[in-house]
Amino acid sequence: MFLLARLLSPADFGLSGMAGIFYGLSNVLAEFGLGTAVLHMPELDRKALGQLHAFSVMLCAGLFLITILASPWVAGFFHSDHVAFFMVGNVGLFVTGFQAVPLGLLQRDMDYRRLALSEAAMVLVQSGVMLVAALLGWGYWSLLVGAAAGKAMAAVLVCIWKPVPFAWPRLKDIRAPIDMGRHLAVGRLAAAVYSQADGIIVGRIMGDATLGIYQMAMNLASAPAEKVSSLLMRTAAPLFANVMDDKPMVRRYYLIMVEAMSLLILPLMLGLAIVAPLAVRVILGPKWAAAAEPLRWLTLYVILRTMGVLTDQVLVSQKRTNLTMRASLVNFCLMPAAFFAAARWLGPGAVAAAWVMLAPVTMIPMLIVLLRRIELPLRSLGSTLVPSVCGSSVMCLAVYAVRRALEPAQLSAQSGLLLEMTCGAAVYLGVEFIFFRSRFTRYSDFIGGMISKKSRRNPLDL
Repeated sequence: MFLLARLLSPADFGLSGMAGIFYGLSNVLAEFGLGTAVLHMPELDRKALGQLHAFSVMLCAGLFLITILASPWVAGFFHSDHVAFFMVGNVGLFVTGFQAVPLGLLQRDMDYRRLALSEAAMVLVQSGVMLVAALLGWGYWSLLVGAAAGKAMAAVLVCIWKPVPFAWPRLKDIRAPIDMGRHLAVGRLAAAVYSQADGIIVGRIMGDATLGIYQMAMNLASAPAEKVSSLLMRTAAPLFANVMDDKPMVRRYYLIMVEAMSLLILPLMLGLAIVAPLAVRVILGPKWAAAAEPLRWLTLYVILRTMGVLTDQVLVSQKRTNLTMRASLVNFCLMPAAFFAAARWLGPGAVAAAWVMLAPVTMIPMLIVLLRRIELPLRSLGSTLVPSVCGSSVMCLAVYAVRRALEPAQLSAQSGLLLEMTCGAAVYLGVEFIFFRSRFTRYSDFIGGMISKKSRRNPLDL
């Protein structure tokens, strides 16, 4: 991403973001929650899986034809004349059709090695193709071609590892997974609309260059947390699906996930918020300077969003998909109006701030329902967050003190950024090691046992 930011313009990223919004919404319908239904319904036999597989492919093919017809209207909505780019941008829907059921089976089997390999292959192919295409001068097309190539590679691998035969869909045989998928699809579509509403409104009102800057800020804010949390989230869905009826185990794993993510993500995000102006100038270059303001707000939002995603995962495992759907619909009603007002009168920084201001509206009620559902006291959740909150608070104070102390020295931006990052990391690790060493020892012992060749424990025996 850093290399592409220097090879391409904000307008290139903005156009790709517009097409990405269109594709993201279409892909939610294409997935239709079928992979999640396969994960949470182990009673599905091979015949039903084959019917779901065929249903998924036919659904995605139909949606691709619809997006082709809708592309001119979408391009006109964004005041763009790149209609062909919007048309081709949805070719990944075909891949989704073949991927949904095999991927759900890999998750159900908790085959983390192959899941990790498929994701690694996707990232490597996507990055390589994007960079080569950008160096060849393909401009915004390089972003589209790379994304399609990466997704195709991951789909080929999961289909080879978990082949599923095709069978003609019969509604009476697959009604239950389709009903569950429908609840998930409606909720996810509403979530996708409101989560993409900021980009839609910024692109519509402010143009592709401003959207490119805003999307870069979102990418910078999301990437560290997503790469870290995906290691745990990939485990969370099948893990909670396996222990859904055992409340003590659900509570235990939920607290472990919360603690692990907070220890990793909270200092990353708060640290990025503090050094945002320097980081943007040093890493991306001066043409991206306007991304610093929205970046600060978005890093705070990503902290809340990551914890909210875990809450949703547990609620889905408890078969509360109707609740997650209603929460998404509430956000669907609230967020676009807030984004429009912010973009119309205040600018992209205010659009990012709206995420932080309105995030608790649905996240807090969802958390309350979850805590009651699994009978977890709020004080237990609070005590789990103490190490990360204490360490991150001291880290922020230390970075601020270093910045004030270095002001007379007038160091270069690169040197200043390096010193602030080093100081922040050292202080955070020092606080955790001195005051909360037992927490880290527990995780290091567990990870050592998992990777040891002598370990033969069940994956659930955390």
